[in-house]
Amino acid sequence: MNAVVTDRKAIRKAFIIAYGVLVGSTCYVAILEGLGNAPPLAFAGARTILGGTALLLVAMMTRHPVVPERRLWKWVPLVAMTATALTFGSMFLSPQFAGAGLPVILGNTQPLFLAAFAVLFLGERMTLSRWVSFGLASLGLLFVISPAVSGGGLTLSIGAALALLTSLAAAIGAVLVRWLEPGRSLLAFTGWQLLVGGIILSVVSAGLGEGSIHWSLSFAGVLLFLGLFNSAAFTFGWFWLLQQEEASKVGVYLFLIPVVGVTWAILFRGEIPSGAVIVGSLLILAGIFCNESAGFWHRLRFKG
Repeated sequence: MNAVVTDRKAIRKAFIIAYGVLVGSTCYVAILEGLGNAPPLAFAGARTILGGTALLLVAMMTRHPVVPERRLWKWVPLVAMTATALTFGSMFLSPQFAGAGLPVILGNTQPLFLAAFAVLFLGERMTLSRWVSFGLASLGLLFVISPAVSGGGLTLSIGAALALLTSLAAAIGAVLVRWLEPGRSLLAFTGWQLLVGGIILSVVSAGLGEGSIHWSLSFAGVLLFLGLFNSAAFTFGWFWLLQQEEASKVGVYLFLIPVVGVTWAILFRGEIPSGAVIVGSLLILAGIFCNESAGFWHRLRFKG
């Protein structure tokens, strides 16, 4: 019976990782599509408000707690500011300066920050295989970034800095959630922090005089995709993963997002990757393989 439960949990983890990689790799393309109809912070606020509201409705319909337990209340604003307001605000601003290619890479360097924070603040131990895994993936990331950065100017540098802020803020939020262990309140906690973060973004947008959203069917479709399938579904799935595994262990899989993003560019935009991008993608995949194979051999020895 325990083996069946373990297998189901492993399948669920694999599904969430695969889903997150697929959705995350198309995120910046969808953002660029929607920015033609909406200012960035207003767009980001609408997306996260939609996602948070959807999760709270799901909690209500499935008879899960709609209000997190009292110990978590004071942490909602901090997680909302890091995991939602700063993460999505910088995420929506960066493509205006750097297009979709560089932000999808730098905006997913969260594993590097996550590993450092997990060791410093969560007491997680980096094994040799995990160091090798992160080393290979980080080296691969440098190869993937190099063609874009080498020909960039001030505008591209601003976009790159905003994309890195996306990763930094997301990593801080992830570590907070891992440390807080929301448990049964996870659905409500995730929904409320998205909702509060979205309100913060909307208020800042109004204060800066960004302007209003120009509604259309195509924009509504993009907003629904980002709000429901990314903000709501993936954020909840990611926070759930953080309750099941060490942050530094699951974080390495986020390196797959830029690799798949490059694949989408080849398939749907006809972009031919440079040699550096190909080498970098292979190094990232090697790092993922190293991380996963180490766990496989450990489990094999344990069973023996």
